[in-house]
Amino acid sequence: MFRYFLGFQVAADRAGWLARQLPQVSGDLFAGLKPQLYHLTLCTIAETRAPHPFLRQRVARAFEAGLPAAASIPFGRIVARDAGAALITTGSVGGVRQLYEAIVALLAPHEIAPMHRKAGLRPHVTLGYGACDFTAVPIAWNWIPRDLALIESHVGHGRHRVLQSWTLAPPAQAMFDFMADELPPPLRYAA
Repeated sequence: MFRYFLGFQVAADRAGWLARQLPQVSGDLFAGLKPQLYHLTLCTIAETRAPHPFLRQRVARAFEAGLPAAASIPFGRIVARDAGAALITTGSVGGVRQLYEAIVALLAPHEIAPMHRKAGLRPHVTLGYGACDFTAVPIAWNWIPRDLALIESHVGHGRHRVLQSWTLAPPAQAMFDFMADELPPPLRYAA
């Protein structure tokens, strides 16, 4: 089976850093997932028995007008799960939820809809498969992905292929909640 999903790939330098943060556990927990495959899945948009010949073009048309701004994703710890290990978020994920909803809205007129999202968006990066048990590893990482990728996964074969990626608009810069003449003296002079 071929699965097509939209998500963010972890850059090679960050993937290597994450791999070095993993706890030492017995067995082959992390053998099946190479750091270059680390990604955050926003949504699966198709599952087919054979490669889908036109999905990439349909998604590209949906994004012709551009993509919304990137959002910061606040990761907080690596945890053991029944099916493996994952890097999970901590704090508010409202920004990435808004990004997800904006992407889904761009896809809708092209009859592309997310699959398997009944429980909502729970951003995480899978780091390994297999039953494991270890104490959570704290990680403080605010990730701002730069590109949204359409990825084809050959399920069960450990192969992922990026079909196309699109650059996200930069995140909006936060604004201060005061006026220049209300600034303390050193900041007033710099303004």
